[in-house]
Amino acid sequence: MLYKRNYLILILLFSSVYTSSFSQKIVEHTSKLVKIDNQKYTKLIGYIEVPEDREKPSGKMLKLPVHIIKSNSTNLQEPIFWLDGGPGHSNIMEGTYSEFLENHDFVMVGYRGADGSATFKSKKVSNAIKGKNHQLFSDESLDNSKVKVKEFVNELKQKGFNISKYTMLDVIEDIEYARKALEIPKINLYSVSYGTRVALLYSYKYPNSLNRSVMVGANPPGHFMLFADKTDQILNKYDSLYKVQYPKVSIKKAMKNAFVDMPKRWSFFRLDADKIKVATFLFIFEIDNSAMVFDAYLKAANKGDYSGLYLLQILFDVAMTKNNLWGDMLFKGFSADFEPNNNYRTLLRAYDKTTILGPNISLLLWDLADGWNPSLIHEEYRKVRKSDTQTLIVSGNLDNSTPTDFATEKLLPTFTNGHQVILKDYSHNMIDNYQQKQIKVMIANYYKTGEVDTSQIKYQPINFKPKKSLTKMAKIGYAIWAVLNWIY
Repeated sequence: MLYKRNYLILILLFSSVYTSSFSQKIVEHTSKLVKIDNQKYTKLIGYIEVPEDREKPSGKMLKLPVHIIKSNSTNLQEPIFWLDGGPGHSNIMEGTYSEFLENHDFVMVGYRGADGSATFKSKKVSNAIKGKNHQLFSDESLDNSKVKVKEFVNELKQKGFNISKYTMLDVIEDIEYARKALEIPKINLYSVSYGTRVALLYSYKYPNSLNRSVMVGANPPGHFMLFADKTDQILNKYDSLYKVQYPKVSIKKAMKNAFVDMPKRWSFFRLDADKIKVATFLFIFEIDNSAMVFDAYLKAANKGDYSGLYLLQILFDVAMTKNNLWGDMLFKGFSADFEPNNNYRTLLRAYDKTTILGPNISLLLWDLADGWNPSLIHEEYRKVRKSDTQTLIVSGNLDNSTPTDFATEKLLPTFTNGHQVILKDYSHNMIDNYQQKQIKVMIANYYKTGEVDTSQIKYQPINFKPKKSLTKMAKIGYAIWAVLNWIY
């Protein structure tokens, strides 16, 4: 289905304002060329102005970036709108996949709270979430994080932000606003991780605006809190796969022994088992990273060398500092899945001694929920219901963040026109892993035809030989640190 090419006006006239029949505006500042897979494409960079509170249209206005990567095709189908993961990530990136641009423009509308004039960053929360006294999940650490979150909430309110208006439903309204401003009858959605929940709610709220939706790593309602027992099941799968390559080695046993025998320090540096567990959970989003992580555990358990696990601990601190869009991250998840009667600290600590990686990042984040005191989205969007949108779910059976069977059991039966492709031995970040080209072509073909063709995707076993060694990197970093301290 072809759609009206209003973007052409922007390119030819370089006008500062494009006004649609809806009397809405997309302000276009610049256009530039971007190179994707050795091909050049025009990228339009503008913004929309939307009310923070749509019930008060004369109140605070937000500026949200809108980036459009133009296809070079003259036979365009519905554009693809991007919904990134997180929450707590920008929805604006430099490029996309050339496979998608063969027949579609690619549109990115900034997330309120993460992009544009309202970005909810907090260094204080970032620092607090690193924990105190190298005990990430102690009451002292968790209580301190909660205090900093409450202070941050008060700061936002004092600055005049209505924090109840930064939910996924508000994000959906922003994207719908942009769709109308561009006079596009129907759009496709391409979503990953957290973005799949936005896509799902979009299909509930505006089904007539959507053509097709692809959800990579689908997150059903109720699943922003991650389940420790499910993570253990994923580790069982890794353990079985590892034994195929190394028959006498048990990853799970090595991980258990590494924590049981963990010393207080590696060299001069204090070890924090909970930080290492959270970093492990995040690192195995990538298959290649999992090989490095498991190698570090084996060296800790078998040789007493905890340098690689200490490096994981450091990388946790780096990740918490880098990702400081805490307002966006916390509120969007809490407003969708928070259960007011839950004592999350008590509930999640029950997993501490029964699972390898314990309550993990769920305890780190969900213990903060009552400090944020979220305004919940309407009940009808907090539960699974029927969707008529043509939807393709792409899952990896080693996905520890959005496990495959949750999508299979809870989402797939609710789609009247849904399909699920399960990629064997793929983890959470599956599209940029093995056989990237084949998977992207499958998705692009689905947008074009509505058919699911997996014939080009062949099983590729995991190679658990690490490409890099965390222990070596830690020791090189330690040597540099020692030399610098000696010199200065």
